[in-house]
Amino acid sequence: MFSFSGLFLRHMILAYNKLSFSQVYKLYTALQQYFLNDEKKCGIDENDMELTNTEELDGKMEKEELDIPLREEEISCSGPLSQKQAEYFLSQQASLLKNDETKALTPVSLQKELNNLLKFNPDFAEAHYLSYLNSLRVHDVFSSTHSLLHYFDRLILTGAESKSNGDEGYGRSLRYAALNLAALHCRFGHYQQAELALQEAIRIAQESNDHVCLQHCLSWLHISEQKIFDSCVLLEHSVNKSLHFGLPYLASLGIQSLVQQRAFAGKAANKLMDALKDSDLLHWKHSLSELIDISIAQKTAIWRLYGRSTMALQQAQTLLSMNSLEAVNVGVQQNNTEAFAVVLCHLAELHAEQGYFAAASEILKHLKERFPPNSQHAQLWMLFDQKIQFERAMNDVIMNLHVSSNGSEPYMGLGCFYTSPTALCLSLISLFSLVPSHSLSLLAYANFSYLTSDLFFFHK
Repeated sequence: MFSFSGLFLRHMILAYNKLSFSQVYKLYTALQQYFLNDEKKCGIDENDMELTNTEELDGKMEKEELDIPLREEEISCSGPLSQKQAEYFLSQQASLLKNDETKALTPVSLQKELNNLLKFNPDFAEAHYLSYLNSLRVHDVFSSTHSLLHYFDRLILTGAESKSNGDEGYGRSLRYAALNLAALHCRFGHYQQAELALQEAIRIAQESNDHVCLQHCLSWLHISEQKIFDSCVLLEHSVNKSLHFGLPYLASLGIQSLVQQRAFAGKAANKLMDALKDSDLLHWKHSLSELIDISIAQKTAIWRLYGRSTMALQQAQTLLSMNSLEAVNVGVQQNNTEAFAVVLCHLAELHAEQGYFAAASEILKHLKERFPPNSQHAQLWMLFDQKIQFERAMNDVIMNLHVSSNGSEPYMGLGCFYTSPTALCLSLISLFSLVPSHSLSLLAYANFSYLTSDLFFFHK
């Protein structure tokens, strides 16, 4: 028969054997501090029998406390969180970074909390990954690369991959580490480094016969090579393979990228909308709410590209009035994602084109509140704001010149500036170039959805 004390000791020995070197050191220092505190408490109890004045005892204790210097980390540290508390905190912040960055902690505050977690548990792989996402918010390429590599190093050292994926887990970590590194380089425009990382990921994926990883590599390869030559054939192959292996997320993003390229090539609008209709079927079938938002934003841009402002306005209002399938918090039905930022920017530009600059200013004001200047999507409304201000200034100058020349009524709106449909289309193309930040990065959301879900939530 086993006694309760024997079972307890056995559990303690097993837990001790699982500790890393840094965790053993933390345990040793904690036990040492506990022993010293117990000795001080015993000494105070013995002296208490000889003291008759409580004020003298209080003064002595205050003097002893003042004589001990407090370290800075002890002052700033609020104490370690439990494993469940830490996991809940990380998953909550990752979800907020994906859906509504304004409700997440600021980059400085979040990094401070993560450093606090890593101080007590340096091998906490998920904390390193959230640090990587946090560094992406402020476009810090060095810190994000450092945190990403630390994440996969800890993932291999702690054995989390081997437990969840068997003997093949080590190779899985290596190929997905290379894939994520390629995605990071693509995000910052380092396409040569991205191709080198993709070659490494493809080599390891081929050795392991991992078709899913190969499809993701093919998608990112399209992104890196489209800066050099037209890669429509590569993208079509990627879409067909994604459908074959049951990867609706990749297939939908590939379809939207094909639609965007064909729109620039001047294909008929009805064919583009038919292709987007096929992708919408995938979205609703698999409840891909973020891709539904991207598709509507893409339709808004296409209608503007072809000069159909009424249809563009309808698509923009559809997205703004639609509730998200994934609410961030209770009572929150819309997510502050990139698709909402793009649609609001197009809505502001539509009002400015018709001469309603006051309404456009109100929309831009709402954008500034919804996407603060330090957020990752703020560059969208900043560019639109500058363009609208420039067009408004040009409109004022031309109206003043017109009034001074013949004294007639000034023109209202900006439509008088475009002398031909070609000039109008060129102006709309310059605006449409903002939208492909969804689909052109072909997994721009992958950093917060595919990578987060596949590598952050499932590798525990």
